[in-house]
Amino acid sequence: MPDNITDLEVRALVDGVNLSDGHPRMSLSPSQTEIVAGFAEIFAQTRKLPVDVVEKSSRNAFLSSIGQHGALADSVDFRSCYSSSTAIDMIGKAIRLADRPVVMVEPTFDNLHDLLAGHGLDIRSVAEAELATGPLEHLPPAHGVLFTVSPNNPTGTVIDQDRLHRIAAACADRDTVLVIDSCFRAQDLRAQYDMYAVLARYDLDWVIIEDTGKLWPLQELKAGFLNWNVGNPLPLARMYSDHMLSASPFILRVVELFADDGVHGGYDLLRDGIQSNRRLARNNIKLTPAYPDSRISVDTFRLPEGVAASALYAELGEVGVHVLPGELFYWAQPHLGTDLIRISLARDPDSVVTGCQRVDQHLEAWRRVVIR
Repeated sequence: MPDNITDLEVRALVDGVNLSDGHPRMSLSPSQTEIVAGFAEIFAQTRKLPVDVVEKSSRNAFLSSIGQHGALADSVDFRSCYSSSTAIDMIGKAIRLADRPVVMVEPTFDNLHDLLAGHGLDIRSVAEAELATGPLEHLPPAHGVLFTVSPNNPTGTVIDQDRLHRIAAACADRDTVLVIDSCFRAQDLRAQYDMYAVLARYDLDWVIIEDTGKLWPLQELKAGFLNWNVGNPLPLARMYSDHMLSASPFILRVVELFADDGVHGGYDLLRDGIQSNRRLARNNIKLTPAYPDSRISVDTFRLPEGVAASALYAELGEVGVHVLPGELFYWAQPHLGTDLIRISLARDPDSVVTGCQRVDQHLEAWRRVVIR
């Protein structure tokens, strides 16, 4: 079985400069450090509270902090998850039982496709540009599922409010369940209009995945929230109970505290750090950004003609620099990503500079060979 993106990211955890995975590995802010210093007290407190009290408080704090107030309505059901991948796997099982075809955006992180395909689903690709600007009358699969990502990884593309209205109306007309992965929402203010309020205006079945795993450098302490409309035809509650009882109350309380910190300057600090690192990356790699308007914590560059992403990835790995080749994000048409590399910006600035300089040095050596 060929490697997927996560396989490559795991290799980057061993040594060298890791600009591979999008998980946050920068330093904690002073206020975040204070929260971490109180972990023992947080653990003791959450042991004394009912799990559902902690869960609802955490979800309310987090989703409100990123503008999703409509998610708290009585017409929305939810469960807390270990991660967004856990939630996606549950969705895949639910779609299989409902026997619905799937249309999924491309490019995007390959495990979204792989998790669903692992349940034997019929999945068709739709280009992100077509979903973002093309005609919608026949795009959602009739009696099926349209699965998209906003903000998308690796492109950073956000479905704006007007376009979501149009997509929701098209899905409602064709009895299509709309699934949206919004795990990077907190990193881009353009994604923080109230998506749930938009969807509530339509006779529509929908599922939204929210996640904290891309936000805070908590060494994989994270939680996701799987949200859906009451009456949804996908058996999500049953699929959840097959997987787990609840996310950790301790971690949920940590999420609540970090969300509160985010509202009081933490999110601004996060976004400013990402944009600062993006400038550093673009100043230190003499390549064209593939998605110049991206605001999420990864950046993608277009390689010179004749340089294949997979080959460059392998060569860089040999000198201790880890990036991601673009082919794997194009899960249906990998040739479309062969001239792209993605780097993570969720690092301390010195790591971004060091890694990008080494990438550029390697490419400069390649340029000299080619020129000769």
